[in-house]
Amino acid sequence: MQTTSGSRRILVAVLAALAVAALAGRAFTSSATPFGLTGGALEAWLAYGVVWVPLAAGILVAVVLARRGEGPPSLIRRWGLRFGLFDVFWGIAVGCLARAVDASINLSVYRDTGLHAPVILGDGPTGAILVVGLVAPVVVAPLLEEVFFRGVLQHTLAEQGRPGTRVNRVLVQVMAVVVTALLFALLHVAAGSTDGTAAAVTFASTLVFGLLAGGLAAATGRVGGALVAHIVFNGIAVWLTWPV
Repeated sequence: MQTTSGSRRILVAVLAALAVAALAGRAFTSSATPFGLTGGALEAWLAYGVVWVPLAAGILVAVVLARRGEGPPSLIRRWGLRFGLFDVFWGIAVGCLARAVDASINLSVYRDTGLHAPVILGDGPTGAILVVGLVAPVVVAPLLEEVFFRGVLQHTLAEQGRPGTRVNRVLVQVMAVVVTALLFALLHVAAGSTDGTAAAVTFASTLVFGLLAGGLAAATGRVGGALVAHIVFNGIAVWLTWPV
């Protein structure tokens, strides 16, 4: 296990990466025609990339800092980067529940589920759009975001507390889950719509998902369930909005 100072250095690194991702995402979405683009798969990939690159860099820096005193197997245990059979069942349940809550929030605000075909699909998916519309939200985003948030960030936040009694250990875990979920939601707001109502809906929906996924990761000690939940949550949206 890292020393407190080592753990704090990792926390500073991942928070800095998160801040860069949020600022880059906001700058990109605030621009009417970022980099002179007018839509399509390239713009969609760039929208993902300006957020993903800082997050990936944060994970790499955290690994470098942590490996000064630990090897890869220890890091896998420390950050819960594991997968169990029951993670599939719990993940599916959490993903479906979170998607139902998201639909309920949208219905209460817009009288609509909020599930619409992405603009980039146009008259139908091409090969490039198939990748960005399916692989990006259902594979890359869940993997990268769950390793960053429920893996590195949530566990590192939990290390900042002083567990002591069993009650204190639970409180530390709850704090880590809540703070991670808040930061997860704020990132999605920063990288999403600039409309106030849409931002509020995005915040509420992603906060609920973050709390459920974080609670599952804390309860099992593994990121596997949260990863499955994220895949299911995004996958349902893609499935229900994909043109046939």
